Amino acid sequence: MDLQKKVQDVLEQAVDEGRECGCQAALYINGELAVNAYAGYTDWTKTQAVDENTVFPVFSTGKAPSSTVLHRLVEQGRLSYDTYLRDIWPEFACNGKEEMQVWHVLSYRCGMRQLPQAPTPELAADRSYIVSKMAEMAPECVPGTEQKYHPRTYGQLTSEIACRVVGDNDYFKVFRDIVATPAGMDRFFYGISAEENNAAYLVDGSDGSNYGSDYMGMMNNPLFRQSCNPSTCTMSNALSVARHYAALDTYKLLSKETIDNATKSWRSEDDPMPLQKGRWELFGLGYVLSGPTGNVGQIFGHGGVGGSEGLLDRAKHYAVAITRNVFANPNVMTDFYAAIDFKNRDWPDTAEIPD
Repeated sequence: MDLQKKVQDVLEQAVDEGRECGCQAALYINGELAVNAYAGYTDWTKTQAVDENTVFPVFSTGKAPSSTVLHRLVEQGRLSYDTYLRDIWPEFACNGKEEMQVWHVLSYRCGMRQLPQAPTPELAADRSYIVSKMAEMAPECVPGTEQKYHPRTYGQLTSEIACRVVGDNDYFKVFRDIVATPAGMDRFFYGISAEENNAAYLVDGSDGSNYGSDYMGMMNNPLFRQSCNPSTCTMSNALSVARHYAALDTYKLLSKETIDNATKSWRSEDDPMPLQKGRWELFGLGYVLSGPTGNVGQIFGHGGVGGSEGLLDRAKHYAVAITRNVFANPNVMTDFYAAIDFKNRDWPDTAEIPD
């Protein structure tokens, strides 16, 4: 049985059993499309079927492509990893952030983990307002000293750095010009159009469970679906996510040397969180590393809280992506990876630092 049929059968079975409402999976091998599968519906009303162009809320899956923007700017000579944020974002240089550099942000070592409070939902969805308030804040630690995940702020920081360098405050346009267009990511959005009519909604599991009603409410709200926050408010189909990694695999976006550097562990022995198998907390420069011990950068990418994700296995040259709209377990991801013989999150259940 070929991979396309195996994956299509897996998705359809998950929908038939009620484990999934709507889902997509894509696989590129050596830059060539091998799997483009989809099944189910955009919500439990089952009035609109999912197709290959349906976009899903993919949350933090958007962090990695936003990181690629900064790597591209470095390769173009418009930025360096050692650039001080004060040199491109002067008002940011206050309250302990004066010495912060670009690599601190990319490696999750900048200490800016909390979003500022916004008095209204409209301002919470306004990227310009949020980054202006972040510029006034103090970091939780001295930049560079601790690596911790930045769930809602990372994309705001990377997007503002890129906008400052390029001189254009429209980050989605900046992203489209620098990464999306050359990679062919035609259904990847940091803010969908109000006219978009082929989009899935997050739904409870068939038993009524969910990962969190607040997250569901946010990404089912047009205000946030249309807002630009690469940390959380990303909308995409599986094909576009996979194309990002296929373009990295074939060096259409970044050189081998840049990817090698970006997929080294930037973790220190005194970082506060222990490594545990299955949890993503080992970071390179903007990418989560989940390859085997001794070569953790072999597999890298990023996923989102709802169970969507994109990854590249550099050894197998597999660029994979999955999207789904059931905001609960169980997740078809395990079956999908088994169908294509893809193993990730290999590092052991230990606090030791992999080589």
